[in-house]
Amino acid sequence: MSAPLLEATGLRKRFGPVTALEGVDFACAAGEVHALLGENGAGKSTLASLITGLVRPDGGEMRWRGESAVWRSAGQARGEGISMVHQHFMLVPTLSIAENVALARRDLGLLDRERLHAEVRTLAAERRVDIGDPSRRIEDLAVGEQQRVEILKALVVPPALLVLDEPTAVLVPSEVRDLFSLLRSLVDGGTAIVIVTHKLAEVEALADRVTVLRRGRLVGTGPASDFDASALARLMVGERTRTSVAGGDAAARAGAVVLEARGLSWTDRSGGRRLDDVSLAVREGEILVVAGVEGNGQSELAAALAGERAEGLEGEVKLCGRSIASPAEARAAGLAVVPADRRRDGLVSELALWENLLLARDRIESAAPRGWLRPSEQRASARASLEEFHVRPADPDLPAAALSGGNQQRLVLARELSREGLRAVVAATPTRGLDLVATEGVHDRIRGLARGGAAVLVFSTDLDEVEALADRILVLFRGRIVVPEAARPERAVVGRLMAGVAA
Repeated sequence: MSAPLLEATGLRKRFGPVTALEGVDFACAAGEVHALLGENGAGKSTLASLITGLVRPDGGEMRWRGESAVWRSAGQARGEGISMVHQHFMLVPTLSIAENVALARRDLGLLDRERLHAEVRTLAAERRVDIGDPSRRIEDLAVGEQQRVEILKALVVPPALLVLDEPTAVLVPSEVRDLFSLLRSLVDGGTAIVIVTHKLAEVEALADRVTVLRRGRLVGTGPASDFDASALARLMVGERTRTSVAGGDAAARAGAVVLEARGLSWTDRSGGRRLDDVSLAVREGEILVVAGVEGNGQSELAAALAGERAEGLEGEVKLCGRSIASPAEARAAGLAVVPADRRRDGLVSELALWENLLLARDRIESAAPRGWLRPSEQRASARASLEEFHVRPADPDLPAAALSGGNQQRLVLARELSREGLRAVVAATPTRGLDLVATEGVHDRIRGLARGGAAVLVFSTDLDEVEALADRILVLFRGRIVVPEAARPERAVVGRLMAGVAA
């Protein structure tokens, strides 16, 4: 490796009782892609936050361009040429795409909106980032669309060092290819890239060097060519092996229709058609996967299936043969929902883990049948759930904000997938941000629910996940359901349909 652009030695960081990093060394050079790997909670996002000035280390040293550096803020780091694409978006939801980009450009004061929109369109085209209409507000965007805005913000001025935290979690293969092509062009121009990921295929496709963390400590680093996928997996998770259980014969176990949508159409406030006459049905014991690029109506369809009756929504949702008119009715009838945005829709960050596990009316009623809640009993019950779903650290009194992104996802899954009397599950990108072992565990849990008779609908942008889970596949494109000729079409066919190309 040439002389490091950024070099860190002995970095330490604690968050209350949680040790996030302990004595970690890390270095990256101009013109290289450095992959940062590890399980959920290994310390990857913490190290990225230290590099980019979001948090300050408790110990150790960082050097930038050969000189000692102590970032007082992320703004100071950006001023030095360090940008970051965050796993949890740093966007202002009430502002438009263009206005969020203007904040990144520091275009403050009076703005000519027409000129700004034109400039943002040009910038997006130059950076090959599809953001659609720049006048749309962030709060109206799907998760994948917000991800692309984050990427564009980071590339307003080509950085000297670009850190990307799980940037492909909600992107489909064609978007991943475009992103990797863009990153390679930046590297060819001398930019240093640090990509935080748990996807080994991305490491093989992109990385020049790798660093692996486990439980806050450095366990391996060196040229990517020195490690094959199995070696990296062992470093990430130790000697644990795959735990996936093959699914059974869905055709043999599928029973009566449990979850059904009829003629769902949804027109948004600006007159755009987000859902267009969507009908589908999921049977007992079946896993139906709806594949699609984010922004094609997934969030609207998931919300409608969960019982939300927003303005502009037409059509009917039935659960166990009964029309559903509210989320409370859906849950009471046995529906579990894993939302796409865990922070916005799945958790209350300030509440303790045990309190988050009760964030459903049926759970609260079960825990306090006479109106009295015994926190000591709930903490003990919560600890068992946290251990079962491998939430780390499994401390019921920690606030949800103290967990890594992957462990927050596990917390949501622990609440939703362990409920009694489940008849149906709607899960939007359920393994987003999860490592290899956690992903396999979630897939096994979903298969187990289906074998037990639940009707499961999964929204996914990940073709590997689609293939791993689906008994039957539908594709959602521009708010309409596309039905492939085969129940489980070939991977390439699904990819083309997701992109709007006829199979």
